[in-house]
Amino acid sequence: HIMARAALLFGVVLLSAGAADAFSPSFLSPSLLPAASRSPLALSPRSPAAAVGGRVAGGVAGASMLVDVPKQVLVTGASGRTGFATFKLLWENQKEFVAQALVRSEKGAKTLEKLGATLGDSDSIKASNAKLRALGMPADDEDPDIFLGDIMEKEALAPAMRNCDALVICTSGVPKLRKTELFKSIMSKLVGRQRMPKFYFETMPEQIDWEGCRNQIDVAKEAGVEHIVLVSSMGVTPAKNNDQNILNQMGEGNILVWKAKAEEYLKASGVDYTIIHPGGLLNKAGGEREIVLGVNDELLDGYEARGATRAIPREDVAMLVVQALRHKDLVANKSFDCVSKAPGEGRTTVSFAPLFENLS
Repeated sequence: HIMARAALLFGVVLLSAGAADAFSPSFLSPSLLPAASRSPLALSPRSPAAAVGGRVAGGVAGASMLVDVPKQVLVTGASGRTGFATFKLLWENQKEFVAQALVRSEKGAKTLEKLGATLGDSDSIKASNAKLRALGMPADDEDPDIFLGDIMEKEALAPAMRNCDALVICTSGVPKLRKTELFKSIMSKLVGRQRMPKFYFETMPEQIDWEGCRNQIDVAKEAGVEHIVLVSSMGVTPAKNNDQNILNQMGEGNILVWKAKAEEYLKASGVDYTIIHPGGLLNKAGGEREIVLGVNDELLDGYEARGATRAIPREDVAMLVVQALRHKDLVANKSFDCVSKAPGEGRTTVSFAPLFENLS
């Protein structure tokens, strides 16, 4: 990121001196960088510096570089299903975003490495770079795309949020079902009885959805993050968030209670926010349905009147996150609910600004 700022400053100096045309168009080109390694002077093809360098190389086009630098976005919970879909979409749009991820374990990191993201230079390369620097030679360590850290530890969050423009929070408590419970529920159904299976949490929602979320908001604010997008859940309004809500009953976690508490904390933080409340999450392909937005849990009871279902594919939620980052001016300091129509019903959503403009 220091390199990014240096490249930006260097470009401004060149333009002011009228020397931009002398800048070789091939300089800083990602195509010149080896796939497996980089020379000490090379820039990552995904870095803001590389993007700026490319624009400076364009001569007159370099004049727009001050507004074209990609947004640096950190996705937490990026190894989860919704988080992964969000990170993947940001990663695939490298002209607009520098995508970074926070995961808890190396196992989670391996999922993202399949996309080409890395944990940065290996220890051996870092040691080699240190020796070069000791000799007075430039040898910067490669910035990681993936950070390992626990949201319960603020000190682990700070490096990941450094220089970020936006934070996307996809961390959430996940209720789990024991195999024996599934068997008991199936047997009960076979004999004509209804039985609610018992769920459990490895880490309770109070820790993840409240304390961990609060930590992320605090560190993001300290780091100067300008926009926080929180993926929450429908059902957090007082009218729906009660002991009778099945989501609160799961594992005795009161998950919606803690999500609502985190939302209020975010709203009071002073950081621009967007809160997205999905309905039931589907592991289906995105980009194939009409997305329906609402507010204040109105879709929980009124989804049929809108010709929708109570659910939405995770990939469509990821698209809403990306669109919220693109259209911050339309969704800053707003919360909205989202579901989708069944495939083949309505018109596939391809333009999101009109959806956001109609939010009350």
